[in-house]
Amino acid sequence: MARSLNRDKLLAAFDEIGRAAAAAGAQLHIAVYGGSALMLASNFRFSTEDVDVSKLEQPWPAWLRQVIDKLAAENGWQPDWFNDGVAFHLSALADSAGDHAEFASFPRGIDAPGLIVYVPSARYLLALKLKAIRVNDPLRGEQERLDILNLMHVAGIRTTEEAIALLARFFPNSGASAEKQRFLLTHMKLEGAVDAPEYPRGGG
Repeated sequence: MARSLNRDKLLAAFDEIGRAAAAAGAQLHIAVYGGSALMLASNFRFSTEDVDVSKLEQPWPAWLRQVIDKLAAENGWQPDWFNDGVAFHLSALADSAGDHAEFASFPRGIDAPGLIVYVPSARYLLALKLKAIRVNDPLRGEQERLDILNLMHVAGIRTTEEAIALLARFFPNSGASAEKQRFLLTHMKLEGAVDAPEYPRGGG
């Protein structure tokens, strides 16, 4: 069974990717989404199964494929632990600057990093979570519920209708037919959220 990723392991992996990029004379810019973004940049998510990143150059540069495969083998992670499958689900209305923030550069502590990592804003990440709302999923539902509650708190979203309006801001079609989201949000348990959720926090 593949091991889950924790924050320290992922930061160390990003250090290694950054070193590999620098050695190849490259600099890779990626945004991370979903559970990996929350694990890196929040105080309420502590593990993830994979790393969802923005669209990558195809085919991958040889140096990137080599370091990703090496990290998977060393850590017991799934072969596709680092993937851009989420790119299909991103919003064309999200701004690369206004709806994202720089998280950190890697390897940490050097002046010429090979990897720059960005995270989506709390509002954009919440919209992504709402679009794919999975609070009834038997395996991931409880984590998804807590993620949504904590992101709503951070983003200042207090009601179901405010959440639907946010969804429509990034995904107009989903916002216009949000019966599922409206029902699940209205009936979602409110217990278990962190008293003082924080997002984003830096990568030092």
